[in-house]
Amino acid sequence: KAGKDWAVLSGVKDGKIFYERRLFGRDGVIRSVWIDYPPALRSKYDPLVGAIAGSLKGP
Repeated sequence: KAGKDWAVLSGVKDGKIFYERRLFGRDGVIRSVWIDYPPALRSKYDPLVGAIAGSLKGP
């Protein structure tokens, strides 16, 4: 998914679930977060991923 100043990519790579979010700041800086974890821990990590990714802010 992508918007005017952000992009999100998620899936499975090398047997791990991954989530990446990028914010493209008006100041020219790209802020990003990458999280990966084993599928066995999905129920524990999924709520944390949303909170962490949602905390990513730009100017």
